[in-house]
Formats: sequence, structure tokens, C-alpha cells
Amino acid sequence: MKNNIFKILTIILFIFITSCDSGDQTLDNLSSNYITLNDSKIHYKEYGQGEKTLIFVHGWGCDLNIWKYQFDYFKDKYHLVLIDLPGYGQSDKVEKDYNIDLFAQSVLEIISDFEIKNPVLVAHSMGLPVAKEVMKQLNSENAMLCNIDGVYFDFPADSIENIQYKEGLTEFANMFNGENYKQNVEQFCNGFITETTPEDVRNYILSTMTETPQKIGYQSMKSLIDQKYWDKEVFNNQTIAIYARTADLPPDNENILRRQFPNLTYIEMDNVNHFLMMEKPKEVNDILKGFIEK
Repeated sequence: MKNNIFKILTIILFIFITSCDSGDQTLDNLSSNYITLNDSKIHYKEYGQGEKTLIFVHGWGCDLNIWKYQFDYFKDKYHLVLIDLPGYGQSDKVEKDYNIDLFAQSVLEIISDFEIKNPVLVAHSMGLPVAKEVMKQLNSENAMLCNIDGVYFDFPADSIENIQYKEGLTEFANMFNGENYKQNVEQFCNGFITETTPEDVRNYILSTMTETPQKIGYQSMKSLIDQKYWDKEVFNNQTIAIYARTADLPPDNENILRRQFPNLTYIEMDNVNHFLMMEKPKEVNDILKGFIEK
């Protein structure tokens, strides 16, 4: 009888300790992992179990820490992989061309390493074209895409309009190349901050994005505006797009996206800016969970 009671108490204690460990696990104290791609190390963090694997892809000037609220929410629901793209966060910053192809290859390397068949790609900002290139290589309509305020360029078909469009994008990218780089990055970052931006989000933007090395920052921007990444290939994957309803958002944004992502769930949010998944994490996380589990 005593042995049975001891066994029961041991099981209860184990369950209690395990649940406490899970509850205490944060993205900050999660151990780091690395894979090697073209002789440079790519940093990532991985946690959890489940039939679905969520792969988080950050945008320009950021790192995997932008997903801390998504980690807290999803850590006990799915298998999570959070990546520092090459040149960002704790990934190596070596001499190479930092472009969308390289970023996509780093994600594909991790997908291959974990043998993930049908990932759920969660992409923010510049992460969208990265995720698109990943999906092209995967060539699977069973992968899912969660586009969170992703950067999207719609190059005009008309030759004259196309030239003018490219000139405007080139002028913008050139802001990140030259002696005024630091000043221009700070100005760029301030565009994501309003009076209602939470303090922790404000601090993240100003402390992380402004520290992006100039060569990496410029090469990333130069690649981002390259028309070759903005073809009209159609993706039939289940896709959700969540955008901040700001003055800069095109009125036909949904229609533009739907031409390339016909199986699209489209949502706009008020009183948020570019970092909406940090500004209103519960609302964004609930939307993502509903989409992923539908």
C-alpha cells in the first residue's frame, strides 16, 4: 500500500515539476542552437512538440526575439523553430552577399535538418519574400503561410511605369548606403512608432534595428527591392495575411495579395503599426491559432 502511494506521489510530483518547467520556459532562457550554411553559423531556437511545426521568420533589422509573445502563447501547443537570419541576431556576420536567396536557404536548411514535411511559415515584413522563396523550393501546397504585415511590391507591367517604380525603390534603398546610414535607419525605425506603441516594442525597435551593420542592412534592402523576387507566381497554399490598417496601406492591398494567394484569409487591424504581433499579441495569436487549426 505504501509503495503504491509513493508511486502515485512520485507521478504527481513529476507532472507538477514538468508543468512548472514548461510554464517558466521563456524565449530568453531557451538554449541556442546552430546549423552551418556555407561555412557560417545560423542561430536558431527550438522548443515544443506537436503535429505542426511553426517556423518564425523575422524581417529587416530584427532577430528571433520579435516572436517572444508568440513563443509564450504557442510553446505548449506546437513544435516551434525561431531563426536568426544570416547576418542578424546571433547568426554569423561574415563577408558575403546578404540576399533573399541566402535567407531562404537558411530556413530550408533547418527544415531539412528537422525533416519537417509541411511547415507553417510565420513571416513578418521582409520575412514574406523569404517565405515565398522557401515555399517555391518546398513545392508543397500543404505548407501554410502566415503573413504578418509582410512587405509586398507590385511591379507595374507597363514599361515606363515599371522604370519609375524601380527608381523610387532604388532611391529608398540607397538611404541605407552612405555616411548617413545610422541617421536614416533611426528615421526609418521612428516610422514604426506612434504614441500608442508599447514601451517594450519601442525599446526593441530602437535598440535592435538601429544596430544592424550597414553592409548587411544595405544588401538586404537592395535584394528586397529586386524584381526577381516579386514575380506573379500563384501559391495555392492556405494563407493568412494580417496587416496594420495605416495610412500607408494600399486600399487594394487585399486584392493585390489575393492574385498571388487565392486561398487567402485577409484581416486588417486598427490601432497598431508594423509590429502588430508585439503590440497586440493576444489578438494576433488568437487569429493565428484559429487559422492554423481550422
